[in-house]
Parts: sequence; structure tokens; C-alpha cells
Amino acid sequence: MAEVCMESHDKSFDPLSAKATSWSGFNFGCGSSRERAATAILAKKIPLVVSGSFGNIFSRNSINNALLGVEVPKFVQRLRETFGNDRVLTRSTGWKFIWDVRRSKVMVTEGEGGATWSQKVGELPPNVQDLIARGGLGKWVKHQSSLS
Repeated sequence: MAEVCMESHDKSFDPLSAKATSWSGFNFGCGSSRERAATAILAKKIPLVVSGSFGNIFSRNSINNALLGVEVPKFVQRLRETFGNDRVLTRSTGWKFIWDVRRSKVMVTEGEGGATWSQKVGELPPNVQDLIARGGLGKWVKHQSSLS
């Protein structure tokens, strides 16, 4: 799955050199009703996707499979303002992105010496944190059943 991950979006997407975090536009995963969309991203060793928004089914499948996702519309807007005229679909930006899960806040530095800003994001509830920490719904259920 990692070999063809994102192929329909960008034929030049190099599945062997993707960074640990990936970002997208808005409504990421819309139409991805199967778990394979989330598991393909995880197979590529990408544990976090940053998007302006996510499709509902994809979002739930991501949580069930321990793929983190955070919605940051301003981040996508700033990337589009900065790189929007380029026709490159996949790029390394050099931007620094930090997600403080406890405070439900992201901090972004727009490249070396670039602007730095922060934004509140949706809270990752404790039950979702627990699912992800355990490695997804299947492993969470297995752990819960071992407690009884």
C-alpha cells in the first residue's frame, strides 16, 4: 500500500521519501469509505496528516487505525498563499509544525527566519488519545478484554 499511497493525487509523490508529517487541502479523505485509505498512509510511515478539514468517514477510520489528524485551516491557507502559484503538488516546505495536544494548540514557523504563529485546534479527547496510544481500535479492544 505504501508504494501507491497518494498516487492518484500526484504521480510524482515519492512513497520512499515522504516526511513523517503530511498535509493536504480541505476535506481530505472525502470519498474514502474504506480503512485502506488510512492504513495506506500508515504503511508509508506517516503518523500525522494536517488538513483544513477531513471527510467524516476517513476521520473515523483514521482514529480506529491510530492515524493522527489535525484540522488547521489557517495552515492550509498560508501554504496556499505562499506556494499556491507553483504547480508542484508535493513539496518539502521547510516549515516547522508543532502540535501541543495537551493545550489543543499548534505552533508554526514558516521556514527558517519566517513568521511564527499559533492557533487553537480541536481537542483530542482522552478516549481518542487512548485509542491512538494503544495502536488503534483493534488493539484497544484486545487490551480492554484482557482487563476483564
